[in-house]
Amino acid sequence: MKSQKLFYILLALWVLADLLQAIFTPVFSDEAYYSLYGQFLDWGYYDHPPMVALLTAFSGALLKGNLSIRFATVLFHGGTVWLVWNTLSHKLQTNKDVWTFFAVAASLVMFSVYGFVTTPDAPLLFFTALFFYLYRHYLNAPSWSVALAIGVTLAAMFYSKYMGVLVAGFVLLSNFKLLKDSKLWIAVLLAAVLFMPHILWLLRNEFPSLQYHLIDRNEGLHLLHLLEYLPNQLLVFNPVCLCLALCFCWQRRKTDDLFERACIFTTTGFILFFWVMTVKDHSEPHWTEAASIPMIILLWQELRKEQWQKWLMRGVVPMVIILTLLRFAAPPLMNRNFLNVLGDRKKFAVIHEYCGHTPVVFVGSFQDPSLYHFYTGENTALLAPYYLRRTQFDIWQFDKELQGKPVYVVNSKVHKRRPKKGYVLIEKDDVAFHLHKTESFQGSNRIQANIDHYDVVHDSLYLCLSLFNPYETDFVFNHPEFPVKLYATYLHGNSNFSSIKCPVDSNMVIPAGGSLRCNTVVQYIPDAPIVICLDNLINRSANSKPLKIVKHD
Repeated sequence: MKSQKLFYILLALWVLADLLQAIFTPVFSDEAYYSLYGQFLDWGYYDHPPMVALLTAFSGALLKGNLSIRFATVLFHGGTVWLVWNTLSHKLQTNKDVWTFFAVAASLVMFSVYGFVTTPDAPLLFFTALFFYLYRHYLNAPSWSVALAIGVTLAAMFYSKYMGVLVAGFVLLSNFKLLKDSKLWIAVLLAAVLFMPHILWLLRNEFPSLQYHLIDRNEGLHLLHLLEYLPNQLLVFNPVCLCLALCFCWQRRKTDDLFERACIFTTTGFILFFWVMTVKDHSEPHWTEAASIPMIILLWQELRKEQWQKWLMRGVVPMVIILTLLRFAAPPLMNRNFLNVLGDRKKFAVIHEYCGHTPVVFVGSFQDPSLYHFYTGENTALLAPYYLRRTQFDIWQFDKELQGKPVYVVNSKVHKRRPKKGYVLIEKDDVAFHLHKTESFQGSNRIQANIDHYDVVHDSLYLCLSLFNPYETDFVFNHPEFPVKLYATYLHGNSNFSSIKCPVDSNMVIPAGGSLRCNTVVQYIPDAPIVICLDNLINRSANSKPLKIVKHD
């Protein structure tokens, strides 16, 4: 059998396996979140650039169920495998080379996972593979057509995930002569122009993604973050392939082959960069996933050599067998919510049984409303407590449309079998959640609080506040069902808080679309930023930006 024919047979089996896995593996909560992205297309989102939204929008326009999120991912991953194979040097191609390629690709854990799970990493892998494919062609025969294609691909990488900048950066580090190439400068300019709509979106929304990733996540140095990094990377790539790839990078570090240098710099660059980043915060294991593209290329070109064949058979092939067995075992285990790694579909069915077609407002994190909408198609919104980070729901603000209307409020975090204040406890079919029904909902999350002025006198902090109401209804502090209290919350690190109730007039009313000024005094706690919070019985929200109080002598 010709090697190319064998390749396309194995590629078809690879795509078929991804398709079946996409159908039968339950949807992850993040995927349900990204499916909402696809229903509200924009030039950016709080957590990521918009490419993943295009994937889910395309999938949702064609299919239902799990494939309404994952179909485009399966197609992209098949394209990724094709691109990597066609980037390789195919002199004296043999069937053994084809088997070696698929063995290496199938042995990389997260590379296989992103063949059927939809995250921003799926399009990033595709466009990274396309970038290396085009870069190899450009090194062999520089032309305007390839240069412009590289520019478009750069923009697509950036639109997939911000890590795309690192791919381009490490390739540049491997070949500084690129700085003298006028064609590639035009390619970079084209990429910048194409990426401009997202930059403008970031400006309009005060750079939420960069604020979250670069500032809000900054926890400082923790020894555990430093020590857990390499074990996590061994799991992401698999121990055999990662160790072999780093060994090959070291052996070939003085190569004159510019494309090989790009693969070496990108592979080692990603591993080292995110290890260094652990000095400021935990590095998620999958952040290095883009390095799997050059890693596959390096591993293939070395493992096809006779002296490394024993490692292929003794290390890589066993990993393929183990991962294949795990892939077959995963869907039934996950359908039983094994290890509680997925949203419980039964839970949302019970919630829907109680709430019907009435909108449901969830208190907590973004997972519950995303999964509830995916499984039921009903209107939903999110109220995030003051101690949780912001999400895309804070940009959408679906809860504003529900102000003054009948809704069900659900808090699914049940730690004790007793009703949470303001709720009733629902228990059915091993599902438990807190439920509050109202005919006239009043949320407080969108009230904007500003500290216009403050004074510190001894151990007291005097605050002059302005409160803006963006809702279309008046915001009433002595609401009969949602009475509101004002709190000053001091932040001690990322997980410790001191909330102090602020004395204010309980008869205050903030008119619809209007503002109100008020004064209050609380205990002063030095060296802790302060956030103004509103408590409306069912949820306490963060309504101001953190402010560092400076005591003047």
